[in-house]
Amino acid sequence: MVLIYSTPIEKWECAYKECGAKCCTGGREVTAGDIRRIARATGLKPEKFVHLEDEKGLFRLKNGDRCVFLNDDYSCRLHKRGVKPIFCRMYPFKFEGVIYADEIVLKVKVTDNCPGIGRGHKIGEDLEATIEELGNKFVNEIKDFLRLKGEGLSNESIIGRD
Repeated sequence: MVLIYSTPIEKWECAYKECGAKCCTGGREVTAGDIRRIARATGLKPEKFVHLEDEKGLFRLKNGDRCVFLNDDYSCRLHKRGVKPIFCRMYPFKFEGVIYADEIVLKVKVTDNCPGIGRGHKIGEDLEATIEELGNKFVNEIKDFLRLKGEGLSNESIIGRD
């Protein structure tokens, strides 16, 4: 289940060059599925780009001040390969937390520091449906990870699965 809690936005466009890709800082949350997709597409071993310690099915991309996949021109090396992590594809919605209860609930809200909010293309129900779909994929990947972890598999074994 995905819980979107924030004031709706009417327009948005990505202004990554203008803001220096503010969204690509801090250890972005990724799932084991994200890690597998990135590793296959780039040929990189997961330990080169992600911390393999999990927080209940969530991992964090390695970085200093910026994402390890961010180019000098602020473009994303994963974008053209079609393997951007789920949360990167959900932008301008950002991760706010996961509630682990009878049902896993993903909490997201619109970011408050994106200069592209309020301009560009009109946002409609299509974007909200996409956010819901991506959020549910994120939740399902967490559930799958936790199920496999419960079966005694290590993080490395789960990430290495196809």
